[in-house]
Amino acid sequence: MRAMMWYNKIESGNFYLDGRISAANIIAKNQSVDAAITMLDAVDDLTPEQQVAVIQAENNLLSQAKRDQESFNLMQKAVNTFPDASELIYDYAMTAERVNKLDIMETELYRLIKIRPDFAPAYNALGYSFADRNIKLTEAKTLIETAFKLSPNDHYILDSLGWVYYRLGDLPNAVSYLRKAYDVQPDPEIAAHLGEVLWQQGQQEEAKKIWGQALKSFPENDTLLSTTKKFKS
Repeated sequence: MRAMMWYNKIESGNFYLDGRISAANIIAKNQSVDAAITMLDAVDDLTPEQQVAVIQAENNLLSQAKRDQESFNLMQKAVNTFPDASELIYDYAMTAERVNKLDIMETELYRLIKIRPDFAPAYNALGYSFADRNIKLTEAKTLIETAFKLSPNDHYILDSLGWVYYRLGDLPNAVSYLRKAYDVQPDPEIAAHLGEVLWQQGQQEEAKKIWGQALKSFPENDTLLSTTKKFKS
């Protein structure tokens, strides 16, 4: 617990809050998420920006613990307190998706795009959600392409582009973007997507190889598990 000792020595200054958040992550792993959140709630004399950082840290702890309803409740309260905080609006939309409140997710992402037209993750999240549900594919492609123009090297956006091309039936472009995404970051969900498109192209052995490699590192990833189960032969 040497790291915890060092974090506790930071009592003031520019790194104080970072130290408290790092300490909270250790407490969550070694004690409980509730204990970590209680500690963060006790940090006072914060600027609005620092309050936002604490809320995001608490949301991350709840999300990692898959306490999605509590995460949603926290972010719903947060956006009422800080209605124009872009990062909180985005996190609120993502928690809404996890509790299947898709109407709230869409409304908040459209609102965020209006407030911050340069915020690439908002376009990407909305476009990907449409593509993943196989709806509004023309709009989905436009949204994701806008995100790509704003952040062309983001592996999540590259993955979304590949996925929307897959939904549109353009397998060559789908594989091209998914390979680029996987080269940037071998994320388990990208592996799931790339494998699925390769499978549909008739490249089952390569698909199995990619899934197998990903499962070694991410054996509990829901998207990866559901995809491999769907194509299990």
